[in-house]
Amino acid sequence: MATENRESMVKPEFMSEEDWEMIKGQTASLDRIKGDAEADVEDYLANPDGRATGAGPSGLPTLLLTCIGRKSGEKRTTPLVFLQDGENMVVVASLAGYDRHPAWYLNVEANPDCWVQLDRKKMKAVARDATEVEREELWPKLNKLFPMWGYFQSQTDRPFGIVILSPIGPA
Repeated sequence: MATENRESMVKPEFMSEEDWEMIKGQTASLDRIKGDAEADVEDYLANPDGRATGAGPSGLPTLLLTCIGRKSGEKRTTPLVFLQDGENMVVVASLAGYDRHPAWYLNVEANPDCWVQLDRKKMKAVARDATEVEREELWPKLNKLFPMWGYFQSQTDRPFGIVILSPIGPA
């Protein structure tokens, strides 16, 4: 599928026309997604309280994931909606349904050692792909948390990575 052409995407039934136009704008290009993510990181760091429980602008539980760039070797931080699963946090490598994996996913595949920030709490973590059994258990919960993941998954042949972030100590 070619998800580079966002205009060919059909509005999901569960979404209003106004929300659909907003989502299309927010995901219109990879540059827009990257720019918005950078702004979201700055906003999160400036006002972290409540983000992990959905009190931020998106209304969804959000964490900051910092990983080492597989090419640059530099730390890269991105905001991600997440599902709390016991001590672990679960994130989805959706990239709004584009046909390529997000950079953060490729980075944690190359080096699973990472850092997570929940509100003001910072911790070291290890990232790993969910097993098939875990994927089957987690996907309905993830899709309920953020139904756009299910919609975006239907727009690409690329299976989204479902990544489990396991804390290993304070950062």
